[in-house]
Amino acid sequence: MPSENIASPKVDWMVGTQTPIERLLAWIDRNMAIVFNIPTVLFLVALIAFPVVLVLWTSLTNWELITQNKTEFVGLVNYLSIWQEERWLRGVLNTFYFAITSVCLQLVIGMGTALLFNRNFTGKTFYRSVWMMPMISMSVAISLVWAILFNSTYGLLNHWLGFIGIEPIEWITTSRWVMPSLIMVAVWQHTPFMTLILLAGLQSLPTEPYEAARIDGATPWQSFINITLPLMRSHIIVATVLRSIFALKQFDIILAISEGGPNYASETMNINIYFHAFEYGYMGASSAKGVIFFTFILYF
Repeated sequence: MPSENIASPKVDWMVGTQTPIERLLAWIDRNMAIVFNIPTVLFLVALIAFPVVLVLWTSLTNWELITQNKTEFVGLVNYLSIWQEERWLRGVLNTFYFAITSVCLQLVIGMGTALLFNRNFTGKTFYRSVWMMPMISMSVAISLVWAILFNSTYGLLNHWLGFIGIEPIEWITTSRWVMPSLIMVAVWQHTPFMTLILLAGLQSLPTEPYEAARIDGATPWQSFINITLPLMRSHIIVATVLRSIFALKQFDIILAISEGGPNYASETMNINIYFHAFEYGYMGASSAKGVIFFTFILYF
């Protein structure tokens, strides 16, 4: 007992005589897990949190770059006024039309090609590599190539159509054909991604259900509907969700080929935001559109 009473004041005296640096080093030693995560937290705050807060604040102001008027807090005015803008409403419809149509086509074609590559045939590795090439190509580069192919005067597509007696088509210069043309490019480039995920799913399926179905006399179509699709549900959902997010955010193909035209016929939400922010200088309204666009991607 006497020795314990003597040791305690000694420890308190030693702690009390530590310098601030020594106390800091002792705290770091006790909380090493927190200290190692501080750089990551600071990086995320600087890279994500600060821009998000800045956009949210800007969306509540009337900030304009060109006029340089005094920036004032306007509350929810930007969020309410953009829904009276016909061009923005058309961009919303174009965005979902482009995303839904392109993803559905990619899913159907991707499933077909995945089933094909899941079989054994001569040259499968070569053809599969060729099929995957558009996925790894630069979007801007292939967009410029497609823009040349779509040219109504010297484009190869109209040249080939002429061989079978079809009149030239104004692919990207008319409101009727510009969105189908962009969807065709998106399907060509991104279907291999869908094929890759679905092929991985097909190769992971067990063989026992197919053997049992074959013994029971099931046709290949019945096996596909009743066995393949149910077992592939998780892979289909993952591929569809990922491609839907990317399709909603599609920017480079549309800007490089049509620039949202003609007459805003191919202008999507992000293209509309880009022009209003960096061409016209309406930063407040564009920030509000960006928040709404992010909400669409997050919840739809």
